[in-house]
Amino acid sequence: MGLSTQQRMQVRMYLGWSERFHQTDSRLEQAMNALDESQSTDAEAQVITILGQLTAIDTSLTNALPLLQAKKVGSIELPGTMQIGMLRSEGRRLAGRIAALLGVEVRHDVFSGAGPRAFAGAGGMVSGSGGNLPPLG
Repeated sequence: MGLSTQQRMQVRMYLGWSERFHQTDSRLEQAMNALDESQSTDAEAQVITILGQLTAIDTSLTNALPLLQAKKVGSIELPGTMQIGMLRSEGRRLAGRIAALLGVEVRHDVFSGAGPRAFAGAGGMVSGSGGNLPPLG
């Protein structure tokens, strides 16, 4: 059956791969194509399940943002920042599982508070100085 166009876009996003250059920087695309072409529906089902979990984490993160408004009420401290940290950590873990299933690296941690440390070019991620970056890890 294969991953839908929407699911492929989600895989790119959660693994931090560029949507712009996926035609020329094609290792992730090749991995998703191989998953589609294999007779192993178990791996595809696992990727789809993890995508659902990652979407739920994204929703939970958005819903948890109001918890940051009040960290302390009197002598009681609210655990909002801890909950957000745990959700981000779980998102990283699940993104890593998809990367492992597909045999590619996570290029940008979409669950961090920082933006990408490089830009995407036709040949993959490139640092600001023009050199290729080593994989994150």
